[in-house]
Amino acid sequence: MRKPIFLFFVILVLSLPIFAQTVQKTWSEWTKDDVDKILNKSPWGHVLTNTDTSEMTATLGVQHSDDGSRNQAISWNYRIRFFSAKPIREAFAKQVLLSNPSLKPEQLENFINGDYSESIVVAVAFDSNDRRYLAEREKAFNLATTERLASSVYIELKNGNRIPLGDYSPPEKDGTGAKFVFPRLSGSSPFISDQKEVIHLVINMGGGIGFDYRFKLTDMNYDGKLEY
Repeated sequence: MRKPIFLFFVILVLSLPIFAQTVQKTWSEWTKDDVDKILNKSPWGHVLTNTDTSEMTATLGVQHSDDGSRNQAISWNYRIRFFSAKPIREAFAKQVLLSNPSLKPEQLENFINGDYSESIVVAVAFDSNDRRYLAEREKAFNLATTERLASSVYIELKNGNRIPLGDYSPPEKDGTGAKFVFPRLSGSSPFISDQKEVIHLVINMGGGIGFDYRFKLTDMNYDGKLEY
């Protein structure tokens, strides 16, 4: 009778979502693949890819120019992460450890255990295979201010209510991306109280640069706690 039970357990483990298998380990035990899954393919992190095929041509002899791609599809990615969610900070911390083996996990505990009880922080990084597209986004993100984004960046809830942008910080050299900060509380009550809520993130930087994406709150439980 034990063999079927064991077999069921194996099937159950193999059928778990990739991120669920990852978080069964402590963050300091994560591999590079584990980190990539948490940052880019998890309930707290997603890569949104866009493609422009308008410059593709069948003409022979078309060369690459110095400022970007030619005769091929152009793509650019937005890497969207809930920085205020603990698993995302743990993944960034593990990235640092992988790049600096002399560091100890405990040296990064203050970063991991930062207080986000009053804020929701979304980090956005971007990249492109075309330097022109990359330069456009660098300019938009680097020159943006909280005041300029106040009406075009927000979190929208299922009932139509919006959580306004509270603060914005351009990308820094640490690679975590630009930071969009939203208030977590309305007075003393959380903006988001329904655990079945869908978080609709809308980011419009102007000039046709931006995106929107929906995160399901029901998927964002981590270590027995809702993290977002």
